[in-house]
Amino acid sequence: MPIRRIVLKKKSRKAKDTSLVISVISGESTTEKLCRRSGSLDVMGLFVNSFEIELPVIEADLYSIDPQPSGDKYSVLNAHTEDLEETVGGKGHWYRRGDEYFIAIIGPERQEYERFHSAGAELSFEETAELDPTTEAGFGVIERALTKGLQWYLETYHGYWYDSVRKAFYEEEVLDTVEGYNLHSGIDVRFGYHRRPVFTIDSTIGLMGKQTLAEYLSEWGLERTQAEFIGEGFMQDGPERRSCTLDGIYSDITVEEPSPDPWDDSVLQFIEEEYGQRWAEKVDPNEPLAKIRYNRRDKWYPAAPSLLYPSPGDDRPDSVSERAAKPPVDRWADIETFLDVIGHIQMGNVEAPVTQSPIRDGTGTYDYPVLTFGQNPSREMELYQPNISLDHSPDLKPRFWNPAKEGHLETVGPRESFDNEIRVAVFHADGDESEALEVYEDIHEDAKRLTGINLSERVGRINFEDERLLDEFEAESRENVDAGFAYLPEYDEDIYHRLIDILDGRPLQSLTATKLHSKRQEGNEEDVLGNTAIGLGVKLGVVPFTIEDQLGADAYLGISVTGYETKVASAVLISGKNGRIVYQSQDPRPSGHSTVTNKGIMQEFLKEAVKRANDSPHIPGDTLDSLVVHRNGFLGKEEIEGLHEGAERLQDYDYVTDSFEWTGVNVMGDTPHRIFDDDADDLMPEMGTYATLDGETVTVVTTDVHWLDQGSPKPLYCEVAASNTEVDIHEVGRDVFYLSELNWAAPSRGIKNPLTVYLTRRMNSRLNHDRVSKLTYPPF
Repeated sequence: MPIRRIVLKKKSRKAKDTSLVISVISGESTTEKLCRRSGSLDVMGLFVNSFEIELPVIEADLYSIDPQPSGDKYSVLNAHTEDLEETVGGKGHWYRRGDEYFIAIIGPERQEYERFHSAGAELSFEETAELDPTTEAGFGVIERALTKGLQWYLETYHGYWYDSVRKAFYEEEVLDTVEGYNLHSGIDVRFGYHRRPVFTIDSTIGLMGKQTLAEYLSEWGLERTQAEFIGEGFMQDGPERRSCTLDGIYSDITVEEPSPDPWDDSVLQFIEEEYGQRWAEKVDPNEPLAKIRYNRRDKWYPAAPSLLYPSPGDDRPDSVSERAAKPPVDRWADIETFLDVIGHIQMGNVEAPVTQSPIRDGTGTYDYPVLTFGQNPSREMELYQPNISLDHSPDLKPRFWNPAKEGHLETVGPRESFDNEIRVAVFHADGDESEALEVYEDIHEDAKRLTGINLSERVGRINFEDERLLDEFEAESRENVDAGFAYLPEYDEDIYHRLIDILDGRPLQSLTATKLHSKRQEGNEEDVLGNTAIGLGVKLGVVPFTIEDQLGADAYLGISVTGYETKVASAVLISGKNGRIVYQSQDPRPSGHSTVTNKGIMQEFLKEAVKRANDSPHIPGDTLDSLVVHRNGFLGKEEIEGLHEGAERLQDYDYVTDSFEWTGVNVMGDTPHRIFDDDADDLMPEMGTYATLDGETVTVVTTDVHWLDQGSPKPLYCEVAASNTEVDIHEVGRDVFYLSELNWAAPSRGIKNPLTVYLTRRMNSRLNHDRVSKLTYPPF
């Protein structure tokens, strides 16, 4: 949502009529529904799963806060909001006006209090004002009221429950039980402001384990339960269910004992007072105290294991993911069914209709990039041009776009390679030496065929299960090796990172016997061997293909901050001239418990990347003139400050031009936004389809839908968070799409994220491991 200065228009006090009531649109025929939702049966093409809301004028009572919150501000603000709602009535939400926080309360039942004490602060009534939905602060108040009203209606009349963390409504009725989880049909809901107020909805599935954490503790004991579940997703049961992450289980504190700092009361006492006896009776006073976090970035909270049910988010069982992976036609049918349930929204005595036809404006499809292969001479691969890699398809069609990359690589050769011999050490499990060497021989041949590099025929052979041999390699043989190949029985994170550490910055490429045997049964053994060979080549410096002179900025800086207990920040710089990697951070940059790094680290990344860019032949000119930052997730306030201050300092020291332009973009892959195409019978959009939601937000499909086994493509959601120049949002989406085409390590398969995000996410997963102290190559 565009962030603008907060504007509140002062009004005289009137009867307040802004409570939320949901009314249901009467039933209608299928033909009427199609006409209503399309606007006309003649309107066809691309559309999104967002619907315009016609908001009435909304007034709110504004309360100042003295003293202003500090420390964990949002917890304090939420406490103030809840206290005001309980005492004053109405629905509330906090927001900022400049550097000052307020609480806004709306709803006809609210009572005016001149002063009110809450959580050590004095809240004073200031004025009644009309909320401006075009501001982040104003719409925040409206969004909470809409959500709360929708929640009340769906829970009261339609048997739904709401998860405020995932922002999704789920049907109370169990859809099915799979692998120990109860599945619940659900709808992901977002209210937003994109040129106008909109309501975005998407089909989803929620799951709750059949057993509680307390039951697992009783069955498995503390040690195994901790090993299985620490860091995993759970659903906290109660009057309102909430997703959370298990952070720990105390061995010496029970739920009836006082919780450790910063908490005072026992969690059982809290449940009795806040949830009621119905929930307290489910809890054994002697069960150990659990620690949970909401959103993984919040502070920890005490919890009772008897009210915690396993509920994985991203790491779901395959069978559950398959149930959730609905094709576009089924997904759209779920959306239409939900629209029929909610109808329109009324705010007080003023109706706020949800337009029944989906939003179609701002949609389109980007041209594919032109890819350049080979050296002296080079050759371009372009859509609808002669396809040299497939005899049966004279012109390259979208369906064969990704497979054609590997064909061009084999026929024309990589954009950059080298012919000196690469000395390789082969790591294998006890008893697997012969099989590992056979696999390596295949990779040796594929590396020559697809990347042009010459892997050594004579290799070191190390049984990684023998610590003595590993120690000998580290002390005596490592200096004579350029890279490592690990053949693992199955993926083992500790072994993999141990080998990375032993190689001391030299590239490691791995392959598991489990994956190879599975692909062999499917008849795809050559694909996995070829991709393994290409991946090793790329880590050594091979550039399979490039995108030349088609991107909008001089360079693209990827930033990611991920991890569990300790977060790690990583950065990579990609050339806008040809897509090559110019810089990557090599050491772990700890970011504490926060998923937002500090402005000092952001300035370090910016300075290191810009200095490397100015020395690189792959950046146009002698001094960087433009930069786009792709943030995996959200750019935090300190990160934005770091960009502003860092750019100014770089200009002062002539590291960038006086006209230097930069833009920070949030890149997210897990929002409910979808794109549909009703020119296609199955409503499936093409790769490269986009929707500009407003001047600062675009969603783009980067998934190769022609090879999508199941489900619907989930677009990337790209939002401009900060900039020192005017932004072309169409160009922002196009460049994200183009950079997602640099799937060098597996050319025949697409990657969803742009290279800026793809690499930094993988860098984080490596550098966050305690065995890895540096990473000197791109972790494809």
